[in-house]
Amino acid sequence: MDNNSRMPQQWLQPYSQPPAAPPAPPSPGYDVSQKQFYQPVDTSADIEGLRKAMKGMGCDEKALIKILTGPKYLNPWAMQQLIADYNKRFIRDLVNDIKSETRGDFEDALVALLRGPLENDARTLNKAMAGAGTDEAALADVLLCRTNADIKAIAAEYKRLEGKDLLTQLKSEVNDTLFRIYSMVLAGAKHEPSALVNQADVESKVTELHRSTEGVVGASAVSVAQILVNSNEAQIRAINEAYRTKYHRPLQDVIEKEFRGDIEDALLHLLLMSNDRAKADAEWLHSPLTGKLGVKDKQFIYRLTTLYWNPPRLTAAKDAYKSVYRKPLKTDVKEALRGDYEDLCVALLGGN
Repeated sequence: MDNNSRMPQQWLQPYSQPPAAPPAPPSPGYDVSQKQFYQPVDTSADIEGLRKAMKGMGCDEKALIKILTGPKYLNPWAMQQLIADYNKRFIRDLVNDIKSETRGDFEDALVALLRGPLENDARTLNKAMAGAGTDEAALADVLLCRTNADIKAIAAEYKRLEGKDLLTQLKSEVNDTLFRIYSMVLAGAKHEPSALVNQADVESKVTELHRSTEGVVGASAVSVAQILVNSNEAQIRAINEAYRTKYHRPLQDVIEKEFRGDIEDALLHLLLMSNDRAKADAEWLHSPLTGKLGVKDKQFIYRLTTLYWNPPRLTAAKDAYKSVYRKPLKTDVKEALRGDYEDLCVALLGGN
């Protein structure tokens, strides 16, 4: 049972102000000022190859995959250059040409690659809130466990593309508790990754977590979220371990016992992604790929491309996947997917 409606208003502010720490820079592709440091690449052969692959009858899907997943275009600014050079050379629109020549999940994944991480985040948010119903899992995928700099960039990109304020749109799409959680996320008050762990602060937050869950009748998701949203990964790991030591149970078990549905999912996402990112990423990929109801392709495409744009994170996730599920991620991809879509996803994982 959620007791948020009776929470004092001051509890809805960030749990504590971030200590002085240098802010993490935006991820690649999330700040246009990064372009001044980008060294342009030679796209001439590739734009000709792309046009040839889509010209005339039929489409050479293998050529599209080879070019668009080439290492030179892993940098989002290089992909933007490729698109601009293609459009200028042929007086056409590469994204529209791809959409015209491909279909289904293969098309969706290629278009995501062309958009790059920031635009893909904003488009995913818009799609999650379009039409009847709301895709809360997609909202969590995009907005939770991000740096302050990336959150700021995502909100600005959503405004640029959709002409709407993201927080205002969220208010009309999710319940009050989730809205309060996303309000905290978009406030950008998370402790920067370089902020140190303060043991006294950890103990205080452990006590607060217990009071907000097992220690009261009517658990408070907002109070729990305040701590998880505004702490960095090292701090959450310290809080998680201290909670286990003091109360002799994992914080994950407490959240699973006290909360349900989208609230439980959001809180677990905040906890697990921070406590062991590689293992959580492995589950993040495994869940939509091997579910009992079949592959959740849009979810898998978003998650795979997100990791693809962050090679160290993808490598760690693949290693964790093999450790947890006793087989390579690529094996499950080949078993679950088919055709050009399968080939593209395998290429994003490193080929073969």
